[in-house]
Amino acid sequence: MFLSFDYLIVLVGGTIIGITLGALPGLGPAFTLALFLPVTFGMDPAVALVFLGALYSASVFGGAITAILINAPGTPGSVATTFDGYPLAQQGKGGLALGAAATASLIGGIVGFIALAGLSPLIASIALQFNAATYFMLAIFGLSMVAFASQGNTLKGLMLAGLGLIISFIGRDPVSGGLRFTFDNVYLEDGISFVPAAIGLFALSQAFILLGKGGTISKIEGTISKVRDGMVETFKRPVNLIRSSTLGVVLGAIPGVGISIANFVAYLFEQRSSKKPKSYGKGNVGGVIAPESANNATSVAELIPAITLGLPGGATSAIFLAAITLHGLQPGAAFFSSDSAISYIVFVGMLLSQFAFFVLAMIGMKYFVKVTLVPNEILGVAIITLALVGSYAYQYKVTDMFIAIAFGVLGYIMVKYHYPLAPLILGLVLGSMVESNYRRALLMSDGSHSIFFTPFPLTILIITILILVFPFLIKTIKNINKKENDYDNNQTLS
Repeated sequence: MFLSFDYLIVLVGGTIIGITLGALPGLGPAFTLALFLPVTFGMDPAVALVFLGALYSASVFGGAITAILINAPGTPGSVATTFDGYPLAQQGKGGLALGAAATASLIGGIVGFIALAGLSPLIASIALQFNAATYFMLAIFGLSMVAFASQGNTLKGLMLAGLGLIISFIGRDPVSGGLRFTFDNVYLEDGISFVPAAIGLFALSQAFILLGKGGTISKIEGTISKVRDGMVETFKRPVNLIRSSTLGVVLGAIPGVGISIANFVAYLFEQRSSKKPKSYGKGNVGGVIAPESANNATSVAELIPAITLGLPGGATSAIFLAAITLHGLQPGAAFFSSDSAISYIVFVGMLLSQFAFFVLAMIGMKYFVKVTLVPNEILGVAIITLALVGSYAYQYKVTDMFIAIAFGVLGYIMVKYHYPLAPLILGLVLGSMVESNYRRALLMSDGSHSIFFTPFPLTILIITILILVFPFLIKTIKNINKKENDYDNNQTLS
């Protein structure tokens, strides 16, 4: 069926559109699917879902292009990719970083497909057992990673994570609905939107820096690494690939987590597992592979609860779920039985869309990387334009543009005085998840904290404590062994 013209044209067309829109800061997969959903109304249901699947996968990857080349993540899921992707571009290794990102995204998408096609019922049933207390512990686990995101300055990291939490509390109380910190401003009633904040913090701040520097992004004039080198480097790190992809699948199957959190968790987990954690943030290709493989695994895995249970894992999968129902199909058992071919067409379409964006990306990559040789003055103006347009396009609110500008100024000041950006974003992303699930859990247990010590939450808490304590234990053991060896040596000399 996929050899027919209809399927091939929507697969290729959806991939090209997805990569293009995904690379534009602020738009991302949710915007892309929402924009093109009306276009599918006249299509056959199977063709429409394949088209949307191609848009979905390609736009998730597209965000890595600008994240790596100009430090402006195209999607919230590409924020962590900037940490090492952009330093690689500055070293004239933009091709290597893009090749690694494309290859890691392909592998992550394949792992996500395997979970979607083979493990949907099992993973969805496990995720369905997660209650508010479990989600709270997951958020605490994410916040505990702030020490690793701070890259050696834990105090600054904790302070910025706290600031992110405070900003996330602006708006309506998630339980009572009361207004907090709005200062009678109607816009603030819905809180500070993550997308314009991320655009300002990363894209606009980078534009301001580029305008002040002059020159070009690549510090090595005229030198661009080969994309093929990125492919080779990716396959040299199979543990990173499998671990990050598996992590992406697990987080994707949990409704409400999504790629905004998965890319951070995968990056920080990989940094913590590395023998050279201090090399991250300075151009380590492993810091590109981890978030990108997790991103695409998460994006595919988000469809597991959507298709099997009718519970979308995030905003994009919610739109995909809406497309399923709009085309006369029903999620759950009915999706697999209403039409003997439809479920398999969707699954195979998601798989082929991974290869489609990979092939098209590899063809165009040698042209993409030349962006790093464009004068910074031109790039800076282009980034500011795209960032402001992307901020406005997110909710069609002019106020979002002002939010982006405010965070852009804040990001510029933070970079200038060597404050890490990641903890602030982590606090902003996880703030609502921490507060709302903590209070819901207490409502469920009539105010008793014993609910946080049930099997799932307790397991996550133990894992979090072990991850935080383990490096200190290793360091203490090494110090004890060193002292014992020094003592034995002194005794021998005596």
